Amino acid sequence: MKLRPYLSSDLDALVELDNLCFEPPFRFPRAAMRGFLLAANAQTVVAETPERTVAGFCILHVERSKRGPLGYIVTLDVAPEHRRQGLAGELMQRAEDQSSEAGCAAVLLHVFPGNAAAIRFYERRGYVLCHPVADFYGPGTDALVYRKPLG
Repeated sequence: MKLRPYLSSDLDALVELDNLCFEPPFRFPRAAMRGFLLAANAQTVVAETPERTVAGFCILHVERSKRGPLGYIVTLDVAPEHRRQGLAGELMQRAEDQSSEAGCAAVLLHVFPGNAAAIRFYERRGYVLCHPVADFYGPGTDALVYRKPLG
């Protein structure tokens, strides 16, 4: 598996993979995905198979805060046939490394409380529950904020 930066020609494949990985309201419309990918603070890593298909990707935003820069994981997507092979961990490690290189003290993310597999994955990587956010994904659909200190 090759990890590489996002290319503009990846947009359709990333939207398609996001639609495969997530049900509404957790998936991003094409315009939103494009906005996340093209944001000035975005760093995206794409996992590509030897056949040049997208196996997964992670969008990181480096955001400013009063205490300095913070990494924020916008999304982590891995195709079902490539799960449980360490790819999500590789993508997260790259995002965490990029956050460290950008001077971030921590990485934050939101996760749906009902996504037990994702929560276990993040907790195994050292992410700690901070607090819930009501209606983050829409009315009645909350999120949990997780944080991992770096370095």
